[in-house]
Amino acid sequence: MGALLLAGTVLLLAVAGGAIAYIASARARGDHKRLSSIAVHDAPRQSAAPRTDWPSVRDRAPIITSLLRRTEIQNALQIEILRAGWLLRPSELIALIIGAGIVGALIGLGASQRWPVAVLGAGIGAVVPWVMLKARQSSRAKALTAQIPEAMDMLASALRSGFSFLRGLQLIASQMHPPISQEFSQVVEEVQFGASVSEALDNLIDRTKDYDLELVVSAVQTQLEIGGNLAEILDNIGGMIRERVKLSGEIAAATTEGRLSAAILLALPFGIAFVMSITNPGYMDPLFTTRLGNILLVIGCGLMGLGAIVIKKLVTIDI
Repeated sequence: MGALLLAGTVLLLAVAGGAIAYIASARARGDHKRLSSIAVHDAPRQSAAPRTDWPSVRDRAPIITSLLRRTEIQNALQIEILRAGWLLRPSELIALIIGAGIVGALIGLGASQRWPVAVLGAGIGAVVPWVMLKARQSSRAKALTAQIPEAMDMLASALRSGFSFLRGLQLIASQMHPPISQEFSQVVEEVQFGASVSEALDNLIDRTKDYDLELVVSAVQTQLEIGGNLAEILDNIGGMIRERVKLSGEIAAATTEGRLSAAILLALPFGIAFVMSITNPGYMDPLFTTRLGNILLVIGCGLMGLGAIVIKKLVTIDI
């Protein structure tokens, strides 16, 4: 049974990861065009709303796309996908979640022949793509923040050399690596398509949700309105962000144990429940079939959620 459980887990991760890699790689050639087609420039803050009618790229989940079309869920999911740097439609992400849930349910049902385990497996499987999305967002956000000081130095040098602000962004997009090169290239393309610099920078903040970039954008927008030495301002902001990145790394190292403990404590009950359901079928049935079991299950999940919130507060330090 242990080997079967391990094989099923590996299969689930492989299916989710492979599907994401397949869909993303199919769009690798159209990366720039796809990202440039997402912004709509109808209104200053509305222009971040993503577009999903890409005729040049085949939709792999057209039914889900038709259901999501013009909804807030579609826009919210597209922003989440953009923050991760994936080239997916919202419908494709939902299809991945559904597919991973089905695979998880089949693994649970095949391993134990019991529907509660199948439901638990479906829940775990459906969460896998979303967890991968959030992990990718986190790693991309860290990489973006680490690149900002160098980008500000380059932009300040470009401004002192007589380049315009937009030409400085083009220089960063061509000389630096992703993700910051992709984000600034998107800003330049939005301006070329007719958006104002202020609108394009607002869209940048909407996509990245990065506090350091928000400082830069606020400084640039203030300079555009009232004037000032933008190169000197960027130098000061770059130095401040460099110190924040250094301090953030020290804090992350100091809170590693707490974050690892939180992950283990939250995953342990589900892992134990899954293994017990396989090794001893029927042992956990009272939790799902009796009134007292349902009450205890709800209380347990509530306490776990409360514990997750408390641990999150303890290991999160704003700087």
